[in-house]
Amino acid sequence: MDLLLRNAFIYTGDADHSCVPRGSMLIKEGLVRWFGPDAERPALGDAREVDLGGQVVMPGLVNTHAHGGLSLHRGRGDDGDLFQWSRTIAPYTSTLTLEDNYRGCQVAVMEMVRNGITTVCDCTRYGADLFSMVASGIGMRSLSGALASSPELRPAGRHNWPQALEETDRAILERGDDPLCRFYLGAHSPYSCTAERVQEIHRAARERGLPFIIHVAENRQEVEMVRERHGCRPIEWLHRLGVLDAHTLLAHGVWLEANEIEILAATGAAVSHNPTSNAKLASGVAPVPALRGMGVPVGLGTDSMLSNNGQDLFQEMRMSVLLQRAHTLDGHALSARDALAMATREGARSIGWQQEIGSLEVGKEADLVVLDLWHPLGLSAERVLSDLVYRAGPQHVRTVMVHGEAIYDEGHFTRVDEAEIRHTIERHCETHLPP
Repeated sequence: MDLLLRNAFIYTGDADHSCVPRGSMLIKEGLVRWFGPDAERPALGDAREVDLGGQVVMPGLVNTHAHGGLSLHRGRGDDGDLFQWSRTIAPYTSTLTLEDNYRGCQVAVMEMVRNGITTVCDCTRYGADLFSMVASGIGMRSLSGALASSPELRPAGRHNWPQALEETDRAILERGDDPLCRFYLGAHSPYSCTAERVQEIHRAARERGLPFIIHVAENRQEVEMVRERHGCRPIEWLHRLGVLDAHTLLAHGVWLEANEIEILAATGAAVSHNPTSNAKLASGVAPVPALRGMGVPVGLGTDSMLSNNGQDLFQEMRMSVLLQRAHTLDGHALSARDALAMATREGARSIGWQQEIGSLEVGKEADLVVLDLWHPLGLSAERVLSDLVYRAGPQHVRTVMVHGEAIYDEGHFTRVDEAEIRHTIERHCETHLPP
């Protein structure tokens, strides 16, 4: 049945950040078919009407980098920089089983949906299809897969190539008809992969028409490691290998110089900015204004619950602005408009899903979030934008829709029993994981 959302403040998230203060939105077959002022809504036929009582409707948030499978170990490593932290969590991540991964994905997906995230790019090492299974079951979109490494450069890890390729091929064969699921192939990082491995993975991705994903320039020490090994910086090295293009997504991109940003702009590669994780692991502040100024697509990511502790993209929007201003001492370094664009429209572009999601426009998917926001002076475009970036959080989320279906409504998941899932996760942890 068609659905009409009326009496809503609609924040479309389009390029102009258009708003309809007292608006309606018609959803047919999961797509936005019309929106505009309440007084101008078309004949409805048998559409089901929902009066939102003045609540705010915004595009679903797009999380461009996560590691859902690590969620069971939240709080295990809260101190140290990237490499110190990696050594702290290694005893837990190196023994991760497929069931641990699956249960961790359940934790992550439920938290993401509760926080208004409707699409996520998730990274694992094993079980390339596990996150997509969980996400699709709950109703969320996912771009998922596994990041491979080279055993000679990461001896403490477990070798996962060509297993990751085999898992991805099987996932595409078995789940390729699910419109909520997409897949990628990825390499872990320049410091953990040989040139041959990076090129092999990139070639396999291109042969299948899949995105290529890699962590890069996250930490200053990482940059020095790559420079000592290859005589150049990470982006320069990847460019020499020919793996930077419009289908490449780089996670983090903190330590970038001007010539590297020029390379990214010329090749069309995108960056996932993870401000909270980068701050927690003392990695630094990514040059987001410079990247965006050169036209590089930049999305926001939460990273894992080990390096962030939460999956809240409202927090990432807020942090992205505040860290830039604190770092540059420039109160105009990044704006609320910039942050909201990165969390929605630019995030969708970063993962190659911009034609379908990222903004509420006619013909696009009805992936949206309904928030109960209030301002003593009344809602306006400026006040709603300010609240979405500087104030809003999961406590304001009332409904989350994907393809026009409410997958989360008034504190409850509509497809799954959250209490039962939590109970199952707790039993698994009691039996299989150290306290």
